[in-house]
Amino acid sequence: MAPAPQIIQLNNGDKVNRFTVFKKLGEGTFGAVYAVRDDNGGAEHALKAEFATEKIPLLKLELYVMQKLTQRGAKHMPTLIDKGKHDNFNYIVMKFLGKSLQDAKKTGPNSHLTLGSAIGASIQCLEALEELHWCGFLHRDVKPGNFCLGRPEVGELRKIFVLDFGLCRRYVNDQNVMLQPRRKAPYRGTPRYAPIASHNYMEHGRKDDVESWFYMLVDFTNAALPWKIATDIKEVGAIKKNARVEPGLSQMLAECPMEEYRVILNHIDSLTYFKAPDYGLLYTTLRTLMKTKNLQEYPYDWEAEYAANKN
Repeated sequence: MAPAPQIIQLNNGDKVNRFTVFKKLGEGTFGAVYAVRDDNGGAEHALKAEFATEKIPLLKLELYVMQKLTQRGAKHMPTLIDKGKHDNFNYIVMKFLGKSLQDAKKTGPNSHLTLGSAIGASIQCLEALEELHWCGFLHRDVKPGNFCLGRPEVGELRKIFVLDFGLCRRYVNDQNVMLQPRRKAPYRGTPRYAPIASHNYMEHGRKDDVESWFYMLVDFTNAALPWKIATDIKEVGAIKKNARVEPGLSQMLAECPMEEYRVILNHIDSLTYFKAPDYGLLYTTLRTLMKTKNLQEYPYDWEAEYAANKN
């Protein structure tokens, strides 16, 4: 395993070219993120930094993916504001976003979203993944913490963005031909949302991003994924496999629209590494469900919290 990257520590007031740091937003395996103010006009953005000497430059990959998404006009990617080098580190500056779906999903009743919000948010997350797949990349770490809301002050409280492209992997070559899967691949993803392929140390394909997305959809709906209390990765994988048949299936889909969610899961499980997911089928299944159950997508559950904070 490669050593964990060293994290660049910046202090409030530090300047990175034309940007001034005013807050640390978070820290993960792949470095820290800071809130910065643009000296030209005072706009607030997010800055990610990585030492220029990093052996596996994840920021370079992240930048490359963001540039590809920008070229394709992806609507669920935070705008890339700037990139560059400062002192001994490289950085990218992107649009400053609001809270993650990991936090937002707890704003509904019993710490999960109401069905309309769960489905509406999930449709946007799937659109984001479809955009990424269109650019020839897999995300490989699909989870609520890697999706963020837009900021209410710029009128984007109902818009969801995908983040963190450091684990992305190309699945096509420059001629747009699919690459052959490796026979064995390292574990990728976060245990709660990782696809079964991860537990089997197999190569991820588009279907695996979508499988992780399905676990998010269920989690948004019932906050009761049956493996969420398991701590051992092998045990998590075993429970996921058992959730394909009864009684595990009913346990996973407790309080969910069983019929429609089963249609989605059956489609995902029918896919092979090379086969493209039928995104249209997934959107249609969910939108039809919203119509038949007369569900309201808006206002999203998290909007009430922002309205309360305003007063």
